[in-house]
Amino acid sequence: MEIEKETISIKELIFAIVICVCMTVMDFTAFPAVLFIDINISDITPVIFTIMINQWIVIAISFIAIRFLCPQLFKQIGLTNFKSGFRSFGLPIFILTVGSALAFSLGLIGYYNYTPSVEKIIVEGLIYYIGVGIIEELYIRALLLNVIERLAYKTKYSTLIAIIISSALFGLGHIFGMIGQNALTIICRIIWTISLGIIFGVIYKKSNNLWLVVIAHILVDFCSVSFCFVSPAIFTIPTVISIAILYLAIALFLLWKYYLRKPKKELSVEQ
Repeated sequence: MEIEKETISIKELIFAIVICVCMTVMDFTAFPAVLFIDINISDITPVIFTIMINQWIVIAISFIAIRFLCPQLFKQIGLTNFKSGFRSFGLPIFILTVGSALAFSLGLIGYYNYTPSVEKIIVEGLIYYIGVGIIEELYIRALLLNVIERLAYKTKYSTLIAIIISSALFGLGHIFGMIGQNALTIICRIIWTISLGIIFGVIYKKSNNLWLVVIAHILVDFCSVSFCFVSPAIFTIPTVISIAILYLAIALFLLWKYYLRKPKKELSVEQ
């Protein structure tokens, strides 16, 4: 059950925008951790520790800010309906995760050339992505999506508009990590990140539980653990094409099922 869109006041809306912008800047720049964190352990990429610690600083600050400055919005983060949400979206999440794992692992066959330490696999391939899943869902879905939905609440398709716009920004925000790659890889990666944003957006708004989306996000990111065994990391053409097709197909299906398909009652009236 979706919460009424009008419940977010203009005051909370302004606070939410400010928090969202601050979170985005801090996440992209790794501020403030970049000023004092410099850890080197085994073969783990040093900057990973800086990013990880910064993520949790930003998450903690943001939760406190949202809790006290945006109490109505905080309710929309969703701490209930997990079971019902899982029943509705467990299968898409399973397909998403298994498909991602197969595409990444099989697509890199012939490129595995590095034996990482156990520490590297645990930190870079697993722990790091827990923070990524939480922080991105917090400022993209919990904040940005709800802000856009509130701004467009007078329109009939405000939720759909919010999902599409927030997903487009989510996809474009990953472009910095694509610099130097070939055009086909960049196009496919943009398609899959936007599609992933749509999938997570639909699940969040229909389940009203952000944590279900966080878990789905983390599971999908875990699938990239294969890159720990490749140096330098490479996105193969079969991998990017297959993932782009899979994510786009799931995104379009969920949009059709929950937002574009006409209810049976409407169809019967038209007939």
